[in-house]
Amino acid sequence: MELAPHHKTGLTLASPLIAGGGAFGFADEYASLVDFSKFGAFITNAITLKPRSPAREQQVIQFAGGVLIHTGLPNPGLSNAIREYEKKWERLGCPVIIHLACDSVDDIEMCMERIDRVEIIAGVEIGFRDEEETVNVEAMIKAATRIGGKPVIVQVPRSRASLIARVAERSGAQSISISLPRGTMKHDGEWVSGRLYGASLLPQTIHLVREIKTQTSLPIIGAGGVHSKEDVEVVLNAGASAVQIDSLAWVSPDVLNGIRNT
Repeated sequence: MELAPHHKTGLTLASPLIAGGGAFGFADEYASLVDFSKFGAFITNAITLKPRSPAREQQVIQFAGGVLIHTGLPNPGLSNAIREYEKKWERLGCPVIIHLACDSVDDIEMCMERIDRVEIIAGVEIGFRDEEETVNVEAMIKAATRIGGKPVIVQVPRSRASLIARVAERSGAQSISISLPRGTMKHDGEWVSGRLYGASLLPQTIHLVREIKTQTSLPIIGAGGVHSKEDVEVVLNAGASAVQIDSLAWVSPDVLNGIRNT
């Protein structure tokens, strides 16, 4: 299946299942549990231009429908990540997509120029702050698609999914992915915000896939709440071209091994 139709380099997946969503690390952290060659692609944890330290107090807070995770996006920075993980990416057995978290056009341009020189990287997923102004999002997408030859996937925030999907298409992106939602909970007397994971996200994911499908002709990667083979099938039937697997790797890696034959 094509996630980058008509793009000069293309991005063809052998399977509709993608390992990602910040659940699988940067390279081979799950190699002992998961055969990555069975996936259509692997999307890394978020990587920024410069190194970022973890949040001072990282939090993992369970709730009835899943888990809230606050980390601060710790990562070694793009150049360090490439030096540290490039050889491991070569051995994974599936296309590697870098998830870039950038705040400016300058950051995007420097990252894309660096990535374009790394053959093993098959594509780039661009993520933004949920509250990022639309004009800035458009400028960053245009910068990413203008530089280099890697297909660009735009991760759309759930709160503005249709709007950013349209912006992505007119700005030259090749695919759309759905971000995981943010939430806030009180823990030990303090308010904690972070990304939400869990099976309870599935109905909203299906709703967003169907909604985005009416707004753009770009391929869609459905993400959030996929915890079974039946979940994969319903997200694909809703209109997604591929499905991202995330928190299932934490709670039921045995189930994950079963649905990779979808």
